[in-house]
Amino acid sequence: MKIIKLLITVIIAMSIIVGCDKNENNVKTDAEAIKQKEAVNIEQELSLQEKIEDFEYMYKIISENHPYLEVNKRANGIDWLANKEKYIEKIKETKDDNEYLKVLAESLRDINNGHTNFFGRDYYNFAVSIYKESPVWLKQLNNPKTKEIYYDEKLHKKLTSPKTNYTKNNVTTKIIEESKIAYLGIKTFSSHNVDKDKRAVENFLKSIKDYKALIIDIRGNGGGDTRYWFNNIVPLLINKTLEETTYLVYRGGRFGEKFIKERLGVSYNGLNKISNLKNKELTNAPKEIFNDFKYYFHEKSRYEPKKPIGFKGKIYLLIDGSVFSSSDRFAVFAKNTGFATLIGERTGGDGIGTDPILCTLPNSGFIFRFPNGMGLTQDGTCNAEERTVPRYRS
Repeated sequence: MKIIKLLITVIIAMSIIVGCDKNENNVKTDAEAIKQKEAVNIEQELSLQEKIEDFEYMYKIISENHPYLEVNKRANGIDWLANKEKYIEKIKETKDDNEYLKVLAESLRDINNGHTNFFGRDYYNFAVSIYKESPVWLKQLNNPKTKEIYYDEKLHKKLTSPKTNYTKNNVTTKIIEESKIAYLGIKTFSSHNVDKDKRAVENFLKSIKDYKALIIDIRGNGGGDTRYWFNNIVPLLINKTLEETTYLVYRGGRFGEKFIKERLGVSYNGLNKISNLKNKELTNAPKEIFNDFKYYFHEKSRYEPKKPIGFKGKIYLLIDGSVFSSSDRFAVFAKNTGFATLIGERTGGDGIGTDPILCTLPNSGFIFRFPNGMGLTQDGTCNAEERTVPRYRS
């Protein structure tokens, strides 16, 4: 009876607390990163042959590496590979390079994946700093043609300054009921806010350590940096080691292999063959992984307490459809480990995986990104397709 009363209080709180605002930065959170117009410094004039060559190159990379083409068919009724000639006809109608880039960007939007898109200038200049210690990613960013049309030194400094480029008022704290229910709202997991918000989050959690319930609200949080919740929230609130199992499955395209090697430390030869997965209890795995995918990586994650505050109350995580990428990964973790009870709406998904890989087109220098692997939960559910479902829907 007490639990039901508490859940009712939580749901009421959801309706009276203002949801998360948009990120105030010019650099958007992960889900919003490329939603700006594809503005670049274009002065070149590509020939029709060069445009089609670039598209053919992109098409080949996508067809051999992208993990969610079959998901797109099921969820949206779009067979992206079958639309090849439609995109080429649109390219033939473009009058200049700006129109050409728009057609390319529109074609990738048809894949309906938030990590699949062309770069805008803002995101490019931000990404240069994110991947400065990742040679494989940096090689694509530093392609001479790409750098010429995207890079802006003043913009780069503005967007990457940790002193000014962080989300202000990112953390909201409230006491819903004195000594009983506390509220922590976080707008974004932006990398610039990981250290900036650490003290505020820690001090608040310490102040409510004896409360019976904590509501963590990440509605509207489009992601950013997994370290935000991994460093600032979880270690303080857990009192014992938590574990979870996830999987990444790969198509096996050669372009994606070097990115895997840099992130996981192994080439395809060091990964497990997909045929071995048939013996696992992945009852919800999409059928295509046994036909269209070649390799998988089995990850068992451990979460250790670090300076735990001794919180023994219940944790409720508020989620919605805008929760995406690293914020969805927080929801996956919370659900898998029992860290929190999820309340709200199904998330935007795509939280299980590594950084999207980058690809520069040879003639134009235009650069796009896309997921390298499909993330599966411990029962084989495709995280990007099914997303994360709450226990209680609001």
